[in-house]
Amino acid sequence: MSKNKIILNNTLALYVRLLVALVLSLYSTRILLENLGVEDFGLYGTIVGVVALISFFQTALSGAMNRFLNVELAKGSIFYIQKIFSTALILHFFIGLFLCLLVEIIGIWLINSYIKIPVDKINIAFQVFHLSVISLFILVVTIPFESMLMAKEKFGIYALISILDTTLKLLLAAILILFTHDKLLYYAIGVFCIVFFIRLIYVIYSELNVDETRITFYIDNDFLRKIIIFIGWDLYGNFCVIFKTHGITLLMNNFFGLIAVASIQVSNQINAALQNLSSNLLIAVKPQLMRSYADYETKRMNLLTSYSAKYAYYLMLIFCAPIISNIDYILKLWLKSPPEYAKNIIVLMLIASLIDVIFNPIIILIHATGNVKKISFLTGTIIFLSVPLVYYLFKLGFDYYYAYVIFIFNSVFGAFVNIWIVKGLIDKFDVSDFIRTVLVNVIMTTGSIILIVMIVDRIFHVNSFIDFLVIFAIDSLITIFIIYYLGVEKKHKLLIKEYIKLKK
Repeated sequence: MSKNKIILNNTLALYVRLLVALVLSLYSTRILLENLGVEDFGLYGTIVGVVALISFFQTALSGAMNRFLNVELAKGSIFYIQKIFSTALILHFFIGLFLCLLVEIIGIWLINSYIKIPVDKINIAFQVFHLSVISLFILVVTIPFESMLMAKEKFGIYALISILDTTLKLLLAAILILFTHDKLLYYAIGVFCIVFFIRLIYVIYSELNVDETRITFYIDNDFLRKIIIFIGWDLYGNFCVIFKTHGITLLMNNFFGLIAVASIQVSNQINAALQNLSSNLLIAVKPQLMRSYADYETKRMNLLTSYSAKYAYYLMLIFCAPIISNIDYILKLWLKSPPEYAKNIIVLMLIASLIDVIFNPIIILIHATGNVKKISFLTGTIIFLSVPLVYYLFKLGFDYYYAYVIFIFNSVFGAFVNIWIVKGLIDKFDVSDFIRTVLVNVIMTTGSIILIVMIVDRIFHVNSFIDFLVIFAIDSLITIFIIYYLGVEKKHKLLIKEYIKLKK
């Protein structure tokens, strides 16, 4: 099977997973909000945010494992991969222990001294926190198994496990109605059990079906040194990303209360769902993009970078444009009584995410080189500084949505810094082609969509569910039509037409 066909099949598998998970996830959020209430829903988001704020190690570890497995699989024997897998597993176990101890110490201090929690919720908050820490340990220790499945491009089983995960969380949200008190605690216990079960499936499947995951209890000192150096540099960058995301949540809690956090939780659900539309393509492309760099296939590397950036953006935009245009009605239809700040946060989050998705392949390419010093320090610092800046704005009396305006400026500035970094690391990376093929095309296409959708919205108004369906369909068709004629290249249009003919 050709490399491009593998990417297509993997992308389709991930999109099946996405469509099922999207429906289940959004519906479970509605049920969870109804069963927990706005306050407990916001409290859960705050406590989990504390764990995530300190657990930036997890993201750095996952990124390091993905990078090394993708590169080493291109040139290493099964026996060698088994050695580095065992080394990584032992490393993750000890890092998991250290990380959980760190989270417990800092997290307890944050809950006691900074976070605003109703007095009658303190005990439950701590129990939820401890369960979240144990879940974090399980996630960290099993990262090598998940990373191996991704590196081996086993996206079919990955999709099935993800669907099972989302289904179980929907069932958990639904059965909360059976409890009359302490619903938040029972929900946290349920989430812990689901995390344990899902990660156990990753381990069992990998052990039975992937030869490279055979544990040999061997430590490869050279690999251990390389991955520790990589993680060490990547750690700062990942800390900055987590610090921005969850630091802003804690600031919103401190300045605007739990309702603001609930609004962020709802916004995160929509944002994550739409990001998955584009990330599925990038997940499928990532192994081959990294290997094209490792194999010195410069032309393929440039093509994969540009095309994955552009089409990942358009896949997300197809849904973002009509959703942003009809966000008021969608929130009322979905949640009945949406949290007060949700609308503006969602719109600004989606704009920032659309910018980020264009430049994600650049980040993948930088990680493929193994040299993450500059991206971690320079881009990480830009991201880090957004939190004290938002704090300063809030102290001056600026409204809540300015936090997410800063997110947008942050994304733009950081993106161009990353282009400068990747050109310094990979001389044969074609910056002018990326700007012409991706950025110019995206700006022209998006501008046309915004203009025409705004005209449609001025002509038509949503007064009923039927009106909403009609206007949403019109906005979607306009977006798809403009993307096809302005955003898709001629050779790719021919491929689309041929694919449609074969399916008839």
